[in-house]
Amino acid sequence: MNRQTADMSHETPHDLANAKPAPRFDRIFMVGHAHLDPVWLWRWTEGYQEARATVHAAIKLLAEDKNYVFTLEQMAVLDWVRESEPQLFEQVQRYVEQGRISLVGGWWIEPDCNLPALESFVRQGLLGQRFMLRHFGHIASLGLNADPFGHSAALPQVLRQQRIDSYCFLRPGPTETDMPYTWFDWLGIDGTSVQAYRIPHEYCCGGEDIASHMQSAVETVAPTTLGDAMVFFGVGNHGGGPTRRNLQSLHSLNESGRFGELIPAGPERFFEEVRSSGLVPPRWHGELQRHAAGCYSAHSEIKRINLRGELRLLEAERFATIVHRLHGIAYPTDEFDSAWKTLLFNQFHDILPGSAIETAYDDARHQLGGVIATADKATNLALQSIARSIHIPLDEATQPLLVFNPHPFAIKTMVEIELAFTTGSWSLADEAGKQLSWQQIQPMATMRENDSFRNLYRRRILFEAQVPALGHQLYRLEVDKQSPPTLAAAAVTACGTTLENSCLRVTIDPNTGWVSELVLKDRQVNFAPASGCAHTVVTDDQSDTWGHRVESYAQPGSSFVVDSLTIVECGPIRAAIRVDSSWGTSRLSEVYSITADSDVIDLEVSLDWREQRKLLKLRFPSAIKTDQMLYQIQTGSIMRPADGNENPGQRWISVCDKHAPEQSRLTVINDAKYAYDCCGGDMGITIARSPVYAWHDPETLAPDRLYSHQDQGIQRFTCRIVPQLDGGDLNVVEQLTAELCTPLRIMMESFHEGEINTSRGLIDGLDEAAGVMVSAIKPWEEDPSHTLIRLVNHSNITCRKELVLGFLNNRPLSVELEALQIKSWVIPPQDDVAPFEVDLLEFRPDHPLPRAVPRDS
Repeated sequence: MNRQTADMSHETPHDLANAKPAPRFDRIFMVGHAHLDPVWLWRWTEGYQEARATVHAAIKLLAEDKNYVFTLEQMAVLDWVRESEPQLFEQVQRYVEQGRISLVGGWWIEPDCNLPALESFVRQGLLGQRFMLRHFGHIASLGLNADPFGHSAALPQVLRQQRIDSYCFLRPGPTETDMPYTWFDWLGIDGTSVQAYRIPHEYCCGGEDIASHMQSAVETVAPTTLGDAMVFFGVGNHGGGPTRRNLQSLHSLNESGRFGELIPAGPERFFEEVRSSGLVPPRWHGELQRHAAGCYSAHSEIKRINLRGELRLLEAERFATIVHRLHGIAYPTDEFDSAWKTLLFNQFHDILPGSAIETAYDDARHQLGGVIATADKATNLALQSIARSIHIPLDEATQPLLVFNPHPFAIKTMVEIELAFTTGSWSLADEAGKQLSWQQIQPMATMRENDSFRNLYRRRILFEAQVPALGHQLYRLEVDKQSPPTLAAAAVTACGTTLENSCLRVTIDPNTGWVSELVLKDRQVNFAPASGCAHTVVTDDQSDTWGHRVESYAQPGSSFVVDSLTIVECGPIRAAIRVDSSWGTSRLSEVYSITADSDVIDLEVSLDWREQRKLLKLRFPSAIKTDQMLYQIQTGSIMRPADGNENPGQRWISVCDKHAPEQSRLTVINDAKYAYDCCGGDMGITIARSPVYAWHDPETLAPDRLYSHQDQGIQRFTCRIVPQLDGGDLNVVEQLTAELCTPLRIMMESFHEGEINTSRGLIDGLDEAAGVMVSAIKPWEEDPSHTLIRLVNHSNITCRKELVLGFLNNRPLSVELEALQIKSWVIPPQDDVAPFEVDLLEFRPDHPLPRAVPRDS
């Protein structure tokens, strides 16, 4: 939300006599609209009440003015009306049938359009469009995200596959971007396009005469050969919509002819007219940025738990589908449906960006906690169901351990488990009895179990697991009664300030806390920067919650003081050094670790932030020289200038020196943050920002008031640093990202008979796929006996693969994805019925929409 629109209810009538002449259009389609923020400067309960009040007001005016057309979006808000006032909802249905209420958007809520993951954008349309189809008998052809603060270049492909061919938005405005058009073809990262229209001036106005709003709007429309324009009007933000005085003013202005012919209409009418005219709009290729750059980092917690919700739900769907198909465990359709709706609601463009009041985040925390709990409950049931079916013969001297891989590619990585051990010696073996190296690390529990009979201690161990794609692997802890097992010689060491294995040598600078040496040993290439480059930068942040008018936070500042470096692990399979630093009353602990034979560095960050109206950047300077940085987005990556500007991204950022002989690439992955910048080869992540909650300049902060500031207290996240040569391999980066953000699961198991082997993979064919990742595995919406698998190709080349789906009786699936393409297939349960493609609404593209019965509330 933006204060410029919030204050428009105080607008005064425009003096037509003194106004400068307005640009003349043949026709202006007047979109009566009530922008409703269900959460912003109020909690969701107030938004709920306002949804009812707004629809009541619209129904009353529709009955009074037979020419009036009212536009509604956000199916979550309509669902509130449906569940609380069924009779009012039926009136909405009748007016929709008559064409007097225009239902647009097709999404569950109007979300932030930069930060959610791809599958969240997919589910916005899946749930929103299917709600419309069920209750109104049709779907939306026009997307409406009026108020979000920027729009990802992945969106046009998503919209098109949701049967949306037109798109309206407001931000970024004409002064915030070099995109000069009002009406244009918007091409996404893959080349898919939708026709787009930037709403002129604002999406809402005050409740009185609309002449000044019209004047500003028509002056904002970019000059084109287009004889038509479109203007949104009506009281908004806290709902409301056009008032009776607004409509009277519209009729008066229409009679005067000052702005041409003013036609009450839904926004889809404008696109119908311009398409029929044969005019060809200009083209804009790429993202639509930037507005309110502070919202990429504001309120770290909401961003972290949103990401956890996304990842856990997708993991739960995957495992729940597997056990439903293989073991007959009921699929929790209703629970997942409710969880997705809750998750999507909390991606609203004033919740996820961090711009709502403090108590709204108490609500969001509780709601998203429920989403994560729902997902974890389903995942646990699925894994327990698989575990009970594995054949594990009795061996009283062992403790079986099961490791599960949720990914469609085999993984070899470290896992940790904490459990009770005897004081005797013990060893670890794989299913074939081969002895494996392990390492005892600090447990989470700081006491032994209170059981004098068993003499057990809580211990935590680390070992390397190798698990098939979408499968499991059994390991055994064995009690060694003869003599302690001989541990392997350390394949990784920590000495002084240096970590080293066969691939890497990493030395920590005790002055900065960043690396002074980062060497890939096989070719002796050092990625570290010249000495003295800052790793932590604290700056004053006088911007408001949104960061309005901020282009860059990459400003000079002061650094945390390194207080100590401590070796916390020293092999044989992982070595780690902890760097403890301080600034003011804030404390930072960073644990650098490398494992045996690995060429990546993990950095576990624990920050206790106590500063107000300040910002902390974690910087990753390097020896790489470049003027561009690559940012992961929902369907691939996008290149932006390394000019220090603040930009949104998904899980990784990457720089590459393509002109150097080694073509060094350095990538930083993380599991919590979204705000990045780059200055040359120096990458930055905004990890803490502490503005006052819901503060919008030019409002001044009173010195005698106590304000709550964001990001206070402890936050934890992990970065993964990936040095590569010869231009690097972003497909490897994608898999490392998936592994970090959704780690393998490990559990203890008992002995029992079963029909499943101790090692099993359930998908084959994607281990070496060029950038192809599984986005979702779930039952098909149209017929849950069928299974849907959605893939996305993150690479810039076409990929063809032959998959074998072990969880579907080894069904083959031939897939072909063009560069950066999303595709979904449905696999029927009958072996003699071929798989077929569906769109993102899960309908067959070559089939008409199924019949729906309106007014089925």
